[in-house]
Amino acid sequence: MYKIIGIALLLSSVTLAGCKVQLASPTGGSITTASGNYACAANATCPAINVNDIFFDETFIARPAAGYEFAGWKKRQRGLCGGSTKDCRLFTSGFAGNDDLLGFLARPNEVFYLEPVFTRSAGGSGDARRCFNSTLMAVNTTIVASYRTTDASGAVVPFDYDQVITGGATFEGKSALKATTNTRARGAAPSTSKAEAYFQPQSSQFRVLEYGVEVESFTPESSDSRVVFAPQQLERYDLSAGQSYEQRYTVNLRTRVRGFTINESNTVDRRTTFVGIEPVTVPAGQFQACRFQTRETGSAGTQTNEEWFGVGNGMLLKSTADGDSTVLLNASINGAAL
Repeated sequence: MYKIIGIALLLSSVTLAGCKVQLASPTGGSITTASGNYACAANATCPAINVNDIFFDETFIARPAAGYEFAGWKKRQRGLCGGSTKDCRLFTSGFAGNDDLLGFLARPNEVFYLEPVFTRSAGGSGDARRCFNSTLMAVNTTIVASYRTTDASGAVVPFDYDQVITGGATFEGKSALKATTNTRARGAAPSTSKAEAYFQPQSSQFRVLEYGVEVESFTPESSDSRVVFAPQQLERYDLSAGQSYEQRYTVNLRTRVRGFTINESNTVDRRTTFVGIEPVTVPAGQFQACRFQTRETGSAGTQTNEEWFGVGNGMLLKSTADGDSTVLLNASINGAAL
């Protein structure tokens, strides 16, 4: 969940009272809003936004440029969302019926500030095509792997999976290959499940189209889910260090559990940057890896994650997201260990 910051809360403090929001973007990125009503380009101080009624409700999003990372909103006097790395929501609906708070809206000289901090990504070089392994998507390929996930609280969940690729499948009317994966998790959250993912490799272009996945959970509770990416989710490896690509798709989720069916839909804006090739050490060993940064914005806010894929083998070696970290313990492709 992204952090919600209410102007109403900020204005309850004398030191943070104000009726203007001043946006400033340094070199390395820009500011936009979920509504599209406001934007502030990189290396600019933009016109102040007047906040003069109880209907103001905007979510501000920091967007790093290629080669940069969003480090958080700047901490300063009268700074909003200072230190947070989440989207910054500002709203005045809490003013209604409160004469003292409504009085602040008549004070145009009160100003507070919203400014992101961007830092350069670790310098990288190389070609992401070196991490595209077409064998992983070939019919009859078998992968056996073990990983360990540690969440932000320190809870540890080791898990194993075995996967086999089959052909001749269709999903939502599209011809596809199917990856059938059996997963067994232990530790803080034991579970067993089976997933069937549908995809179409475009090997000559170093790309993969992902159509969706069906998951059947056996323990600790029986359930089944179906995820459809509309029109599809795109994974690209035809990138040089620092290059990015963007996409928008809808995630349609149907879950059946305890006799109930739940349907959800969420539109996702996704930006992926290939940072470059760098060394990475995980329990499975030391590797050269392609590092990708992905920023996804949807109905639940914005999440940034990073993934490292092995040069030559294409296996996921490590990933991080919102304080969680997953590392490869061991793996084999068609019986050959990495």
